[in-house]
Amino acid sequence: MRKGGFIIILFFALSSFAYGQRSQGMDCSVLKKYKLQYLSIQDTSAYIRLSNDSLEEFHNNGKYSIMAKLDWTNDCEYDMILSSVNIPNFPYRPGDVMHVMVEKIENDIVYYISTINGNSWEGRLRILR
Repeated sequence: MRKGGFIIILFFALSSFAYGQRSQGMDCSVLKKYKLQYLSIQDTSAYIRLSNDSLEEFHNNGKYSIMAKLDWTNDCEYDMILSSVNIPNFPYRPGDVMHVMVEKIENDIVYYISTINGNSWEGRLRILR
């Protein structure tokens, strides 16, 4: 193997390791205690509540909702299995699984990455006390 190829493989291996290590060592217990308001979508009324094994998400001042079962991978990551959705034209359906990983929590802002059906995005939530 050429030296350049080895360096590229090493870079990707270290990047993957660092990506998986970001959430370790963080205190993500706030995810199970507080209501969280979306900051990265247009609907400023949208918020979520997580508990040990479920999620309730409300949009448009509570008119629309998403309910899901949670399967925690570790303290800062979970798989969210959609159980009901009544948001018009929502692209995901009951049974779809969204993986959520918290990247960091800073100044009551939760930074996360979500992935569902091959689509990924970054988002932010404010911790409401």
